[in-house]
Amino acid sequence: MADEAVIGRGLVGHDEFVTTADARRLRTMVGGSGDDLVVLEAGLGLSGLYWGPVHEAIAERARVVAYERAGFGASSPDDRPRDLARLVADLETVVDAHPHRRLVLVGHSWGGPVVRVLAARRRERGDRPAGVVLVDQSDEHSSLYFGSAARRQFAAQAALMVPLARMRLLSALSRGLVAGLAEPMRRAVLAASTSVSAARATAAEQRHVIDGLDALRARPLDLGDIPVSVISGQRTGALDARVRASIVDAHRETARRLAGGRYVPAELSGHMVPISEPGLVASEALSHL
Repeated sequence: MADEAVIGRGLVGHDEFVTTADARRLRTMVGGSGDDLVVLEAGLGLSGLYWGPVHEAIAERARVVAYERAGFGASSPDDRPRDLARLVADLETVVDAHPHRRLVLVGHSWGGPVVRVLAARRRERGDRPAGVVLVDQSDEHSSLYFGSAARRQFAAQAALMVPLARMRLLSALSRGLVAGLAEPMRRAVLAASTSVSAARATAAEQRHVIDGLDALRARPLDLGDIPVSVISGQRTGALDARVRASIVDAHRETARRLAGGRYVPAELSGHMVPISEPGLVASEALSHL
């Protein structure tokens, strides 16, 4: 891909493209230096560019990588089902492409289950990460994700993604998520996250979220004594108080069940903690090194 076609080039570290086993290219954004590595996994529906403020803070003390999942921004689309296993495989490709001594995995929203699965897998192989940071993660301990109503809602949202992108409405609907970012980062994140290709990628992932969480609920991951920071957004609006309460309770339960778990309230944030409190996320990531 030509340099001028890469959205947000230079806004988040420098670009390095990683090639998957099936010859797809994933855009990684690399900053900092040293033998320790922090990898940032985005939430559903957003280019990894939104990690910019967290990335910048971590880069002052360690090497840090954010990336765009398949179909977002400059990363190649994927015609295979985008279930949890497939996302974990791509994350592992990114991690393995950046040699390191110690590894910290940071996942926001749907990125939380992705990094947890990889952390458990690497621990089982004897390659234990130094730490994990879950940032307001999608959590199987919340009942919100289960039941027929949740499945209908997720299916309907997935079906609407591409039509909304084609009508150029998806960008307008997504502005609130990234309102706390400064320009030109905000424009770049929206452009990389709301194209037709990105909408297809979001829909493809969203179709597997509930099944992925259901599998984690049925077969809990073994993270052993890996230190895990469970960051949980505390702010809520009048219309989502019940939802936020369920999510916070789920995060507390996750921290309680993990041998190395520690609950970290993000008092100034709702869901978009990487944007509203990037310093908190960076501090938790660096605390594991």
